[in-house]
Amino acid sequence: MEGRSAYVFTALQVVAAATLLWFLISWAAPWNMQSWVGSVLVVVGVVFVGVARCQLGKSFSIRPKARELVAHGLCLKIRNPIYAFGSMTIFGLILVLQRPGLWAGLAAVVAIQIIRARREARALQEAFGDSYREYGRKT
Repeated sequence: MEGRSAYVFTALQVVAAATLLWFLISWAAPWNMQSWVGSVLVVVGVVFVGVARCQLGKSFSIRPKARELVAHGLCLKIRNPIYAFGSMTIFGLILVLQRPGLWAGLAAVVAIQIIRARREARALQEAFGDSYREYGRKT
């Protein structure tokens, strides 16, 4: 993602994260342990999605593109940190909302992320070959 579209997408991500955090702060339902744990997971997830997004820099894209093999920061230990921490955020939100029907939504998101991660892996393997395979063995 380059130029103006990258800034617009980043701004939308910041607005979405701020809205989600505002929602948690203003949540009026009774708080219990599940709500507190969920809130912590949401905050940690949002923060680490932001960190991963910054660490990916210009390598971040919506469609699989192999610009650079990012193997530092969170990507040093987690191959797809945005997917992992995004799922953590959704999991936490489900705990806060305490709506069992939302589990199906999380399952759908995880399935979509698995498909996207495989597509990204193919693009990176084609572009970086042995370097990517070595990175894959370490993460």
